[in-house]
Amino acid sequence: MKKYVMKFWQSAYCKLILLLIIIGITLPLIFSAFHLGRSWRVGILFLGVNVITSASLGIWIQRTQQPWWVFTFFPGIFLVIVLIHYLTSIYAYFFVVLYFLIEYLAFILMKSSHEGL
Repeated sequence: MKKYVMKFWQSAYCKLILLLIIIGITLPLIFSAFHLGRSWRVGILFLGVNVITSASLGIWIQRTQQPWWVFTFFPGIFLVIVLIHYLTSIYAYFFVVLYFLIEYLAFILMKSSHEGL
């Protein structure tokens, strides 16, 4: 068991998951701790930082030829914070789907640009 844990800690997935946890879970909690309003949180964090993260992740998935289930990392991590902290905010559930779609769109656009070359 220890061998598998050490192998995971040395893999690229571990670094990716830790980065996504920082972006997907820690930043919303920091924004809430500073008592920033809902419009700031949605505008800056959910539509700014997280959309850029999703697009970058989709590009990374295409460039490194990752398996399909890597698409679920960021939306899944964001869903955890939604279920914990934003349970009654309906808009937050739409962002989970939006982040998945943005990842997939970036993946498709990178794939088509590589095929065109």
